[in-house]
Amino acid sequence: MTNQDKPKHKNFQIADLIKKIKTFLSDEKPSDILIIKAHLLCEYYINQILILREACSLKDMESFTFNEKIQKAFNLDDLLEKRTFDYVNRLNKLRNKVGHELEYTLSESDVDALGYVQGKEYILEKYDYETDLERLRNVLNTIVIDTALLLISSIKVERQKVKTTPETN
Repeated sequence: MTNQDKPKHKNFQIADLIKKIKTFLSDEKPSDILIIKAHLLCEYYINQILILREACSLKDMESFTFNEKIQKAFNLDDLLEKRTFDYVNRLNKLRNKVGHELEYTLSESDVDALGYVQGKEYILEKYDYETDLERLRNVLNTIVIDTALLLISSIKVERQKVKTTPETN
């Protein structure tokens, strides 16, 4: 297949992706459902990162725990990936807490545990929200969007590798 025969890749519509993520997480009122939905979205993107980076076989990926997936998916030497890893790891701990408490009630400290990964940014915005649920939604949006953007970045890197690899006939 020549370069002219290869299908053209569309540019990512990052704004549309962010809008879809925010819409997906916007209507949830119970915090426990919101946390679970954000966790599922992150896992969806992480699975794609694992496949794209050839970090494991499909069979292995299907048997991995979430924690094992994030250990394999993220490059912890990269500061942005380390931050996203920290976000997702904390989200996983909170999702486990939600899953094991029959009557989970969102607390400010739960939201802070996620938000503190942002550092100063989180503190500067924290008091702009009236409720813990609003604050949680904002932090979860950030976590899921950062994970999705990591996938997009990984796709761009892999596409660049394909472009620079000589074709074999």
